[in-house]
Amino acid sequence: MSLVLGIEITPRVVRGAFLKTALRGSEIERYAEAPIARPTESQSEADALRAAVGQVLALGSRPPDRIIASLNGEAASLRLIDLPAGVEKKIAEVLPGELEAVLPFDITDSVVDYQIVGRTNTTIQLMTVAVPRASVSARLQQLQNAGVDPRELAVGAAAFGGLGGIIEEWLSERTVLVIDVGPDNTDFAILTAGQCTFARTLSGGMNLVESGRRTELGASLQRTLASYKAQRAEEPSIILLAGETAPMETARQWLTEQLGIECGTVPIPSAPGADEDTVAKFAKAAALAARAITRKKQLDLRQGEFASRAAAGELRQHLRLIAVCVGAVLLSFIVSLGARYRVARAEHEQLTEDLAEVSQDLLGEETRTALHARELLTAGPRIDDPLPRFDAYDVLEAISESIPPEIKHDTRRLLIEIDDDGQTGRFEVQGTVDSIAERDRLVEELQSHKCFADVEKGSISTTVGDRKDYKVAVKVECEVQADAGKEE
Repeated sequence: MSLVLGIEITPRVVRGAFLKTALRGSEIERYAEAPIARPTESQSEADALRAAVGQVLALGSRPPDRIIASLNGEAASLRLIDLPAGVEKKIAEVLPGELEAVLPFDITDSVVDYQIVGRTNTTIQLMTVAVPRASVSARLQQLQNAGVDPRELAVGAAAFGGLGGIIEEWLSERTVLVIDVGPDNTDFAILTAGQCTFARTLSGGMNLVESGRRTELGASLQRTLASYKAQRAEEPSIILLAGETAPMETARQWLTEQLGIECGTVPIPSAPGADEDTVAKFAKAAALAARAITRKKQLDLRQGEFASRAAAGELRQHLRLIAVCVGAVLLSFIVSLGARYRVARAEHEQLTEDLAEVSQDLLGEETRTALHARELLTAGPRIDDPLPRFDAYDVLEAISESIPPEIKHDTRRLLIEIDDDGQTGRFEVQGTVDSIAERDRLVEELQSHKCFADVEKGSISTTVGDRKDYKVAVKVECEVQADAGKEE
């Protein structure tokens, strides 16, 4: 079980939310709050902050395994940018060039990060952040001096994106506006289905209200809402008030009047350290802690040179466990591969037996290889052909081939008789040629055919034009042809 601390540091107070995480789920263990005392002559502001942070840490059941904090949004530039969908894998390379022209500071000396908040078939919409390295370095130094080294550093109002981890069901089908009016600035965040899709940090907070300039804050909120509506289609259905002013009914009524949207409080779960009326003050701290269980990528300023060393140290600490897990995965893979091989081998053996049986039945020869089966299919089935070996068409073709092309031959009558087995039979030809010599030559050609066993010359007579009518009877015996057919 892991213990995560989300810590919010304002000019007046330090708030923390301790979140217990486990494989089966997570829950808020407790909330903690400590005021930051005014420094005395013997105490600096850093000492006062360290004392307040120490009070919060002491209220946890044990030292947290992970701490997540945030940077004031006034030090950052948060923007929505559309990019072609084709560059999604190269966003980190493309983004600095897109931001360079719109930032009030040098992009080359900044920490840049992004998260995807929408997409179409052709474009992806990003929420981007750029912060000068000096601001990130100063914030991390301040936190480390106060006794905490955060694993992640969220930014401004975008930190409320973590709420999707603890009230996911409540946010799943809604678009909500989260407002946190702090002492000197106001966080303005839109959550769509639990994901932060728009975030701004406005100058001015309770200091404007206390000085009688509440209308300036209202106008700033109205302009920011109009800017959001110009860039996103989803209309917020409710305002969720967080932070110091959340328990104030008058603050909720005022926001409803200013923005025309019903206002309530952030419905985070109660836990020791806060009751139902005051729990919304810890919304940002709870959202920061819940980043540890949120699956979607969120903005994190601990990039590059500011990457958390604790993460690398924890990785080295668990190298042995990681090695065991990798070994277990490899062993499982080998066992699975062996099982699949045995199944495939059994299936191959069965298919081989089926091929042997089918090839014997249909092709007349048993084969156990696909290549041999293909050869048998190409050669055709080796079975007795039920058609006659030598039919009347074959006789007609043989007669035609036996008549020399230089002989002018007229066929007057042709009778062909072939037995059912196609091996024996007879035929008679009555025709007309120019001379007896041509008749004799024709007889010789017929006698030379291997299936014509006996050629009997019939009568011959003279016709018109001194041409000769003749008659020939031929016996057909084609056993040789039959044998040749069987060999094929």
